[in-house]
Amino acid sequence: MSDREAWERLRRSSAGRFGEDSIFGEGEPGARLAVIGEAPGRREVELSRPFVGRAGRLLDELLEEAGIDRSKVYVTNVVKVRPTRESGGRLKNRPPCAGEIREGLEVLEEELRLIGPRVLVLLGSTPAKALIDRSFTMREGRGRMLDSRLGLPAIATYHPAYLLRVRGAGGGDYDRLRQQVVEDLRTAWERAQSSG
Repeated sequence: MSDREAWERLRRSSAGRFGEDSIFGEGEPGARLAVIGEAPGRREVELSRPFVGRAGRLLDELLEEAGIDRSKVYVTNVVKVRPTRESGGRLKNRPPCAGEIREGLEVLEEELRLIGPRVLVLLGSTPAKALIDRSFTMREGRGRMLDSRLGLPAIATYHPAYLLRVRGAGGGDYDRLRQQVVEDLRTAWERAQSSG
């Protein structure tokens, strides 16, 4: 069985386990860089693809600024289903709970084994805590190449959704934080190209 066939089988198994609204990763086996977020949002569920909402569009911009073609990167999330809560009669995103993260990791580990990236980019503290260390903080660990529990080097950086919140709040840090994410992506890409 080829890597693509094994990946397809895992994708179907994940949909069977988590439901048809679950969102699996996207990209080609053999991608040297994997970008891992927290969980899909409303737009991702609507289009059945990871990182296609506002944060996904910003991620595309950040990758482009870093000189990275998204089609050469594997993009996925730790949690495969959208974590929601009801607020004012509408479903809103919420942080995933420990059980959702644990279940997602069971699939993610196999997913990444089949893709075979050389380096991981972890967007936000949820994937960083799940894949580097529970005590990880962005303040101390962002932008540093660290060992992940999968045996792969990983760099954690700010999630594009966080950048959007900073910009929406009129935060003067937006440009600086955005540039840091671009630099972190570039560092990870260069390391992925030079390893192996």
